[in-house]
Amino acid sequence: MKKKRGPLVILIFLSALLLVTLASAEFDEKAIVDKGYSCLKEKLGDNCADTSNTHQAAFSLLAMSHESSIKSECRDSLEDKEKSENCWGETTSSSCDLKSTSLAILALNHAGANVDDNIDWLLTKKKQSAGLIWFLEIDANNATQCKIQVNDAEEKTFSVGENKKISGSSSCLTPSEQDYFLRIADSCLTKNFTISCDKNFITTLLYKKPSEITYHVSSITHSAPAGDSTKEKVESYCFGISSECNYEGSLWAALALAKTGEDISAYLPYITAMSDELINKKYLPSAFLYMLTNDDDFYLELVGKQKQSYWDESGKKFYDTALALLSLQNLALEQVDVTKQYLSDVQENNGCWGTISETAFLLYALNPTTSSSGSGGTSDSQCQDPSYGYFCVSPSQCSISDKLDNFYCPSLGDVCCKTSSNEITCSEKQGIICSANQQCTETEVTAFDTNNCCLASCITTSDKSECEQFGYSCETECSSNQEEKPTYSCFSGVCCKDKDSGGLSLMWIIILIILIILVILAIIYRNRIKLWWFKRKNLITSKPPTAPSRRPMVQMPFRPAPFPQSQRRPMPRNQSRTQSKNTGMEKDFDETMRKLREMSK
Repeated sequence: MKKKRGPLVILIFLSALLLVTLASAEFDEKAIVDKGYSCLKEKLGDNCADTSNTHQAAFSLLAMSHESSIKSECRDSLEDKEKSENCWGETTSSSCDLKSTSLAILALNHAGANVDDNIDWLLTKKKQSAGLIWFLEIDANNATQCKIQVNDAEEKTFSVGENKKISGSSSCLTPSEQDYFLRIADSCLTKNFTISCDKNFITTLLYKKPSEITYHVSSITHSAPAGDSTKEKVESYCFGISSECNYEGSLWAALALAKTGEDISAYLPYITAMSDELINKKYLPSAFLYMLTNDDDFYLELVGKQKQSYWDESGKKFYDTALALLSLQNLALEQVDVTKQYLSDVQENNGCWGTISETAFLLYALNPTTSSSGSGGTSDSQCQDPSYGYFCVSPSQCSISDKLDNFYCPSLGDVCCKTSSNEITCSEKQGIICSANQQCTETEVTAFDTNNCCLASCITTSDKSECEQFGYSCETECSSNQEEKPTYSCFSGVCCKDKDSGGLSLMWIIILIILIILVILAIIYRNRIKLWWFKRKNLITSKPPTAPSRRPMVQMPFRPAPFPQSQRRPMPRNQSRTQSKNTGMEKDFDETMRKLREMSK
């Protein structure tokens, strides 16, 4: 007789699924990316979602440039929004702005369009940045006499002592900062300085904000032998539509110019110095600056802003997370893996994250696809094709003369270069690689030979901070899902404790698994259990009654019983009771077995 096993099969399947889910926290990155692309393609349809928003069209083109049909629609959509001045606004009805124009340039360049006219528009919006103090530094191994000429004016003599201090002055240059540097007057920031000394020497420029003591040193240093000369000029520009600099616009404009092969060194002083302004932190400038410079300081700042598994400085966590991942795109880091796991966990059932723009930006950051025609036209080739031997590097790591405009790099933060980046090892960075049973007391940086270069010191894992000894974590700052524990100290940062999430704990999950297993066993052995219970029940009810306590017998007078009227012989009392009891038990047993047979059908 066929048995009904539907409930049993379902329970076994659910239990196995739960056990597999709990046994592995790994995720399939390709699966979530493919699912995301499927959702984005469905959202875009056959007209790039018919959007009036430039940002959405640009991010969609970046993400979908590998599919010719969608690429064509999104490219047309973006080009249709271009205004007569060769620029873009946030929407078709908005006036031109720097961020929208820069995004459109990046997307169209990625898709193979010519953006020269749009680059020219950007360059017309650059202006001399204000608010920085500039210094000229002259250094030599020995005391030396130097002459400095400003433009075509008469030379002025300055002395550099053995203690490196400078004496002498002019209308443009005065000793400053305890006489170690020459401060450049604001009225002379656009002028050329020609320096010559009677000993071998080097020159460079420095800058800082008036309210700070941190100096930023120019990435360019010039050297010359005795009697020869060097030239220095302050090159510090920002971008702005009005008379004032626009910080977010300057970030995107610098990235667009770098990607299209322009020299961006003149824009770095402004966006670097202003990156720590409170009003600018929401733009996540460390992500842009790490893409543009590959500097460890910006890397440390960026990973330090990660809130457990994502970034959220502007209140738009998917946008900020995509921007951070774009900057860290080529690195195999734990921070990146954690973020990918988070994106897998919060991915919607249809495969998207938030808006179309956020989904497209995240997909491009996770998996930058290759344009079907390349960048800059159909003749462009992949930069890192082995047959060419070129390299995709950060813009700061490639000189203008070595940049190749007709070769394609998939990441927004890279340019194609004839030479490889400076392959600086961990030891060359004055760092160390901690052993397996050690950890770095500071956040580790990347190097040519490792992604875990410790610039501080290594301690054994048992030497944890007080915070970590109590099961908490040390962070740069606690996220919204954490609370600070100020009573516990960290080697660096603050001690953070995860807030109670209200979800199922591991103990309850284990209990749930045990209960499911018990239910399955109960279903499999249900007939045996019922029979055992039946026997146990009848064993209890059929126990002989407890013998009453005996009392002293009292002699009663003998009285003969009256003779019964009926001559029928009575049945023995013991036999009648036994038969009655057995008959009832047999009926109960038969009834139970009948029910068991019906249940098993």
